[in-house]
Amino acid sequence: MLRLFRHYVSVMLIVVGTVDLAIMLGGVVLARGVGWWLGEGALLPKMLSFAGIMLFALYLADLYDLSLNFGRRELVARLMIALSAGAIVAAAMGFLVPALRFGRLAFVHSITVMAVGLFGWRMLWLRLNSSDRLWKRVLVLGLSPSAEQIVKLQATGSPRFTVLGFLADEPGAHDELPSGSQLLGKTADLLNLVDELRPDLVLVAQRNMRGCFPVDDLLQCRMRGIQVEDWPTFYEKHTGKILVTDVRPSWLIFSDGFVKTRPTRALKRMVDIVLSVAGILLTLPLMGLIVLAIRLDSRGPALFHQERVGQGGRIFVLAKFRSMSVDAERQSGAVWASVYDPRVTRVGRVLRKTRLDELPQLFNVLRKEMSFIGPRPERPEFVQILRQRIPFYIERLSVQPGLSGWAQVRCPYGASVEDALEKLQYDLYYIKNLSPFLDVLILLSTIQVVLFGRGAR
Repeated sequence: MLRLFRHYVSVMLIVVGTVDLAIMLGGVVLARGVGWWLGEGALLPKMLSFAGIMLFALYLADLYDLSLNFGRRELVARLMIALSAGAIVAAAMGFLVPALRFGRLAFVHSITVMAVGLFGWRMLWLRLNSSDRLWKRVLVLGLSPSAEQIVKLQATGSPRFTVLGFLADEPGAHDELPSGSQLLGKTADLLNLVDELRPDLVLVAQRNMRGCFPVDDLLQCRMRGIQVEDWPTFYEKHTGKILVTDVRPSWLIFSDGFVKTRPTRALKRMVDIVLSVAGILLTLPLMGLIVLAIRLDSRGPALFHQERVGQGGRIFVLAKFRSMSVDAERQSGAVWASVYDPRVTRVGRVLRKTRLDELPQLFNVLRKEMSFIGPRPERPEFVQILRQRIPFYIERLSVQPGLSGWAQVRCPYGASVEDALEKLQYDLYYIKNLSPFLDVLILLSTIQVVLFGRGAR
């Protein structure tokens, strides 16, 4: 894993994206070498815009989510759909902006070369990724309640890894082993097993590190070029979230992150103003149509106002398009929305699915009550409950809430304390690794979520 602008990115993902980009640019270069007319204007802007559109199309097709194990047919189908959609958008862009227009034969040649190249490369990647030769070999030191999670993470984490086995000194360790795992020995056997198995990484997941922590042996592992990581750091890298239930306050205090420099805050606020103003101007006609649809569908106001908890615990009034019937909580009080919630109106169901009910919050962003990116603001009634039941929950109030956030694009809608815990793990990751780079990734993921209606209720 590489850390780019404080965000963990898989080396394999960088390799896949780099090869994809080289194939896309190579198609244009080959068209030029053959002698096809590339159109008027400078070539570099054309190539970059063309490649950017195609990369984004592949991203929307989930072809950069390396944790998904596509079969050959599904991979081919996703590539065909992404390339077709990208080609249409690139052609439309050329008609709208003549400087980005390719000659017809050059465009067809570039798309053909790119399609053949990407099909061949992705088939090769599918074969390589299915082999455990590229997987990191992990030796786990300790047998804690997290052992089951470590084993499960083999199938879902990115990048992929394989657990060689566990070392544990606890009596009855065999009975606590996850299904299919091996107990290879005790802590004192660490160096012998390292020599025998040659792991890439020693994962420290001991239940109690006091008095039995093998400092000298782990130091020897580091001197031999073997990575040594603690479980919370390993979990953060492979999942994009912080394991709240296993992390110690000292880990949060001494770990790298939680950087909030004045230039970063100023840039974030400037982007918020630009995006909110642009969003309001572009969506005003759409908002008018939504107001009309709501009023025709059910009685009551088109806008819904609700108190939410903002940065530092300050209460502000959040605006949304009304998606439920009037007085939906008169009898029940404050409750989370559920799947197929009967309180949701017909128009409201469409608004929630497409996230268009959130558009009025652009004005909350403009008033500095929210940011474009950040943890979703929660209701005061729920905050009082969650802060008592979930460790570190109050820390999510250290930044401005957002229209979209890392938790919103990575997990479904939260409707319980358990869901709130899952979302908090993503929110803490965002707060710890906050950067403009991560904000851009969340914006791109938000587009994907809105287009395909993921996680809404």
